[in-house]
Amino acid sequence: MQPNNLTALDFEDIKSSIKTYLRTRNEFSDYDFEGSGLSYLIDTLAYNTYYSAFNANMSMNEAFLPSATLRDNIVNIAKLLNYVPRSITCSKACLHLEVQTSQTNGAYPSSLTLSKGPVASGGNFIWNVLSDTTVEVNTTTGIAVFDNLMIREGSIVDFSYTVSSFESQNYIVPAEDADIDTLTVTVKPNEASTTSDLYNLVDTVTNLTATTRVYFIAEGEDQRYEIRFGDDSVGRKLKDGEIINLEYLVTSGQEANEVQKFTFIGDLIDSLGIKPSNGDVTLTTKEKSQQGSPSETVESIKYMAPRYYSSQYRAVTAQDYAVITKKIYSNADSVIAYGGDSLNPPIYGKVYIAIKTKTGSSLNDATKKTIASDLRSYAMASIDPVVIDPDELYVYPKVFALYDTGVTNNTSEIKTNIQNSVNDWATQTQINNFNSTFRNQQFQKAITLSNKAISDVSVQTSLLKYIKPQTNQTNTYCISTGSSLYDSAPSNVDSNTTGCKKEPVILSGNFRTADRPGVDQQFEDDGFGKLRTFYNTGNKKVYTNTSAGSINYETGDICIGPINIVGAGDNVPSSTNLNLSDAVTGTGSVIDITLLPTDLQLPTLFIPSNSSTIPASTPGTIINVINPEVTVAPVGTTPPPTVPLNSLTPKVFNQAPTLVEVTSINNTGSLTSSCF
Repeated sequence: MQPNNLTALDFEDIKSSIKTYLRTRNEFSDYDFEGSGLSYLIDTLAYNTYYSAFNANMSMNEAFLPSATLRDNIVNIAKLLNYVPRSITCSKACLHLEVQTSQTNGAYPSSLTLSKGPVASGGNFIWNVLSDTTVEVNTTTGIAVFDNLMIREGSIVDFSYTVSSFESQNYIVPAEDADIDTLTVTVKPNEASTTSDLYNLVDTVTNLTATTRVYFIAEGEDQRYEIRFGDDSVGRKLKDGEIINLEYLVTSGQEANEVQKFTFIGDLIDSLGIKPSNGDVTLTTKEKSQQGSPSETVESIKYMAPRYYSSQYRAVTAQDYAVITKKIYSNADSVIAYGGDSLNPPIYGKVYIAIKTKTGSSLNDATKKTIASDLRSYAMASIDPVVIDPDELYVYPKVFALYDTGVTNNTSEIKTNIQNSVNDWATQTQINNFNSTFRNQQFQKAITLSNKAISDVSVQTSLLKYIKPQTNQTNTYCISTGSSLYDSAPSNVDSNTTGCKKEPVILSGNFRTADRPGVDQQFEDDGFGKLRTFYNTGNKKVYTNTSAGSINYETGDICIGPINIVGAGDNVPSSTNLNLSDAVTGTGSVIDITLLPTDLQLPTLFIPSNSSTIPASTPGTIINVINPEVTVAPVGTTPPPTVPLNSLTPKVFNQAPTLVEVTSINNTGSLTSSCF
């Protein structure tokens, strides 16, 4: 009789199976296995079988991408899908340098060059430029300006290989902390040569000839990248004696983020061969260091590799554009792409790609054009990719909780528990991201379960969006709220009827117009479909235009204009100072216009008709939930802690919007960036 329990993998089960088999033999039919020396032999057989089964199981698991656990195995499987995991990424900062040059024979030099290599120190790190940078010198003042100077943290390393066909060679980037995005590969004919050819990185063999100077790259063992060259059929093959030079940046990654103070240590030389003193350099930090990140995680490789392979290096579906965008732009935290045909009205022939960055900053126009240009090489037919900023909708909930004093009187503990539960809810629902929907019932349930003393919870919600007007231009600006707006008095249907009046449910921050440049104005709705502008004298409103725009309460579409906005109000905080929590009275928050470094943003508050479910207005909308203001009171409080639904009272704010914390998602808020 043969063993009949072949599926038993547990040690005790294997041991029992062996004993059962032996008892079928006449020699061991009445044998006492537990008290005999044969028991040790059975243990040995069971252990051997157990280890063999375990190794076989692990080997099979490591052969497939979903079940593999070791990084090297996951990377090797991803190689079959032609996917290259992202390396560690260096932190970047943006500087503004002004250098005062000296006159020679009564004239200033024509240009000034900042040499490649270290240019600044800061935060115990060294910061570099990767190539020589030359700017013109002002012939009158002698000042040379390096604006939007991008610096990168790390050390520039050179490493060389000599090609030899007599041995098996692997061209490895020896540092595991090398930022492969900064890798430059050059090849020169021999050691004594002073000229070299630049080789370019490629992903596919499409359009390659036998003489094309290209290289391929893949991650090898221990996260060290391996470089391969052509074979004289697909790409040029290297010859014996040629010298391969690898230049790259070894970096600390995310550890160098958030550095704001830098000291100039660079090497300058003008067109006359004179080196200005470092004391003649004025350094200003335009953007603190950011975008440093660790190498791609195994979870990300498992997710991205099959999706990148499915796109086959071409963008056909919207998902293809989203996956390829994350591949070519490493600062993308979340990407969504959708066809223009899904918009209202539809726009055919375009695909829109909305990018949420890891740093929370908006992309500048140059970066958008670069990404769009890179995507066109993957696009099929005449589809035009358009890179846009996310359309951000801010949800500001006010939480009112009643608690049982028989359970606890510790209000601070209740507030802390509520905030923690809101953060947990945000992580589970992945709010503050694309494809999210705010559901008030889930939000309230999370708060109710946060502390056993809470007996009742009510949430009042107001919404906020920004209009971004072009200053000194007469335009009409429209936004879509994604849902219908609250009607304060539905029985009043005609504004011309005596006594008909509705409370406004839309209110903006301060702005100034070309016809009244010295007056802070706002706009609000009249409740009947029209916007009107007004200013406040201190004790009354003075309306300056009763037909300043239109509102569709059913669809939530708001249009203001035509209007010529020339600037913000007189009490404007600094560019990065916005605080929604200080701006709220009642159920609404009203925020003064803020003049950002390159943008004017006009905040517009409105009250939805249905706060139970707040959807995204477009596929590219991110619903940002702001940290709620929490009010707790014991059961039986008179009057109860409630605020009228349509209370819109403006206040000044001065800090960035504090969003509900979501694990693995950066919630710094959207700030306009001049460099990134």
